[in-house]
Amino acid sequence: MRDLSIEVKVGTVVVLAIAILIYSVIWVKEYQFDVEHYFYTAHFPQVGTLDVGDPVAVLGVDKGEVQEIKLTGNTVRVKMSLSSDVTLKEDAKMVVMNVGLMGERFITVWPGESETPLDLNVPIMGKYDTGIPEVMGMMGDAIDEIRSLVAQLEGTVGEKGKAEQIRQIIDALAEITANTSNFVNANQDAMADAVGDLSSAAGRMRAFLDSNSVAMEKSVNNFADASETIKELSGRIDRLSQQLEDGEGTLGKTLADDSLYYDLRSAVTNLDSLITEFKEDPKKFINLSIF
Repeated sequence: MRDLSIEVKVGTVVVLAIAILIYSVIWVKEYQFDVEHYFYTAHFPQVGTLDVGDPVAVLGVDKGEVQEIKLTGNTVRVKMSLSSDVTLKEDAKMVVMNVGLMGERFITVWPGESETPLDLNVPIMGKYDTGIPEVMGMMGDAIDEIRSLVAQLEGTVGEKGKAEQIRQIIDALAEITANTSNFVNANQDAMADAVGDLSSAAGRMRAFLDSNSVAMEKSVNNFADASETIKELSGRIDRLSQQLEDGEGTLGKTLADDSLYYDLRSAVTNLDSLITEFKEDPKKFINLSIF
């Protein structure tokens, strides 16, 4: 009987231990049996150290986990589970984020604000956020480049004659700086007067504009009226030219009628013939009889 009691106690302890273990796993994973999930697939340019089982957070709240990671061409396809109470919109965004110094990753989701739900059959293109390990790696590359640059500078300065040229350039810059400082110090009064004169001239110009604003406004209006008059006159000239070209009006018909030209030419020819005949025999035209 005593042995049976011991076995019951041991069995009870084991069952309790298993129950506590199961509850602990459920508590750590924050998994609820009464919460339904659905699956969605997104593509990312890279995922770093993201692994299956890593969390998926919606606005910072754990709402799922990574189910599958697969390389597809130049992108990485990630299948994730999401709680059924998460509604994704067509402007939703997903980013693979860094969560610790050791490069741990998770997916953060912004569900979007659009009125149109996201088509769960169409994967979106997510982004990859550079984490601390990547930044440290880039710093290492930057340090290597700085070392290379320092080596090049050392090689350049170390060449024969280069150091002397650099020293001469520095001396010349120092001399220019000193001369500029001396010039400014020696001409402070003149420069102050020049600035004062410029300020005074600007003040007088402003006073002139203020006192003559009415006259200037009238001049501008007169110029505008003159422009309108010139524009109207130009239009009239254009219409007159068009009428002359089309043969409208007396002057237009005269210019367009070829008979006037031939009549005038004939009259000039007859007049010329008459003058010539008069010169040859004036008596023919002038007959003076005194008695």
